[in-house]
Amino acid sequence: MSILCYHSVVPGWDDPVSVEPIDFDAQCAALARRGGVVSLDSVQAHVASHGDAPAGATVLTFDDGFADYVDHAVPIMSRHGLTASMYIVAGSLRPEGVTIDWITGLDPADAPPLMTADQIRELHDRGWHIGSHSMVHADLPTLSEAECLADLTESRELLSDLLGTAVTTLAYPFGHHAEHVRRAARKAGYDIALALPDRPEQGERYAVPRTGVYRGNPMWKFRVKNMGLYARVRTSSAYQHATGAASALRSRIGA
Repeated sequence: MSILCYHSVVPGWDDPVSVEPIDFDAQCAALARRGGVVSLDSVQAHVASHGDAPAGATVLTFDDGFADYVDHAVPIMSRHGLTASMYIVAGSLRPEGVTIDWITGLDPADAPPLMTADQIRELHDRGWHIGSHSMVHADLPTLSEAECLADLTESRELLSDLLGTAVTTLAYPFGHHAEHVRRAARKAGYDIALALPDRPEQGERYAVPRTGVYRGNPMWKFRVKNMGLYARVRTSSAYQHATGAASALRSRIGA
């Protein structure tokens, strides 16, 4: 199966994390024709019953909790009969909110708005899956295990209180994790945690690999990214070696 990771769907934001609605609509149409898009909840239930993930399935996930998810992504997915999981930076629920300082090259003052508590609650009530994306989008491997545990526990509890049900899934900020981070995720009460690997790593319950979908990805590349083997191939040692060699060659010839 494949798990795709998005961040923003909004017109005119020229940033790698933001997909144009017209492109997202085309991607959703392709997924709907292919079939097999399922919720993360159903994957968890399948694993619990059968011991493995459903073959050929696709799960859509969104990180950060930008309000354009409500304005653009959800209507497009609903039109195509699809669903997704949204991972919320839970510190946005506190009165002081959070500073969106995790997007490279973006002045926090120019950052798009995040979803409100009412929007998050309404989506959940309509059946959309909500998970934690930590408290303030810190790079968790740079924190101690105690700091990770405090952050991930607080974010899970804040969201669980808001929704009136236990939040049990986590997406690591930046997709980054380490042994002590995974340990903290388990201790904090999560059932699974999602990563976004860009190098070889062993996938497991607290390091479930995803594949990022970014601005300007052509349809052929999107289809390749949705292949179950893509994440494993892209993070393999052979792929890393080949791309490293290609990059070195381009540098030598001035490409």
